[in-house]
Amino acid sequence: MQKSLKDLLFARQIVTQALRTYLWEKHYVEADVPVLVPSLIPESYLEVFETTVTDPNQNTYPAYLTASPEAYLKRLLSMGVDSSIFYLGKAFRNGEPLGNVHNHEFTLLEWYKLGADYCSLMDELENMFKYTVQTYAKAVKQDLLFAVDIPFERITIHEAFERFVPTQYRKNNSPEQFEKMYVEYIEPHMGTRGVPTFLIDFPTWQSPLAKEANGIAQRFELYFNGLELVNGWTELTDWKKQERNLKQENNEREKRGKEKVTMDIGFIRALKNGLPNCAGAAMGVDRLLMLLMKEKNLQHILPFSTKSLFS
Repeated sequence: MQKSLKDLLFARQIVTQALRTYLWEKHYVEADVPVLVPSLIPESYLEVFETTVTDPNQNTYPAYLTASPEAYLKRLLSMGVDSSIFYLGKAFRNGEPLGNVHNHEFTLLEWYKLGADYCSLMDELENMFKYTVQTYAKAVKQDLLFAVDIPFERITIHEAFERFVPTQYRKNNSPEQFEKMYVEYIEPHMGTRGVPTFLIDFPTWQSPLAKEANGIAQRFELYFNGLELVNGWTELTDWKKQERNLKQENNEREKRGKEKVTMDIGFIRALKNGLPNCAGAAMGVDRLLMLLMKEKNLQHILPFSTKSLFS
């Protein structure tokens, strides 16, 4: 049945309020951080929005729209905010397909839990997810998205390759081959056994912002019905390693034919100042809303999608 505009607005209100309520009750503090910035954390695989800031004297300053509030949330933590924090608002990615599960402007929940690692953050995320699903189902009087009394599945990247990637394709371990096999053979199987799946323990080369142990990054992604919803990790706090990783990411951008971005030196300074041990994650709120509303296309839950505005 076609959803009315009021249905869409009400559904989004339920979901965002449930997420906020859960985090507030866990003593998180909500932070408002800039989305128009002079520099970025380089990420090799992302296209970015570039723009220019102009003052009344026609002085111009290169600028970007952020794909994540990460740099500024970590700045706040390094400045002495002694509380777990979160951001719920807009983020931007350029070069995304005008398809069913992408939108160039999207709603992001990003949060950082002090004193946590990726395992304890997964525990918290599972509880928050179940709380939100139950709250939504009760508010709109529909069945639960999944059974909330069953633990989420957890599977390592290595286990996923062994189970789902054909043997003949496992020999080539290049990043390009890994990404191709990941998308083609692993993602479609994630979260397809009745509950969401945590895919954990990624290659270090694919996780430049995460802590690693024994060559494995302490990182996870959460999936349901083959759709990625959350990406998180134990935060890397060593500023020297982080600076090296981000320089490599910027160089990798150039190799992939993308423009290098102005690297956020303020972020590195913040790490030098001291980032407390923490774990963080980012959730695509629009995708969660799409699943809860039993839709298969983001265009059906966004009154003003990028595709409807520009194509």
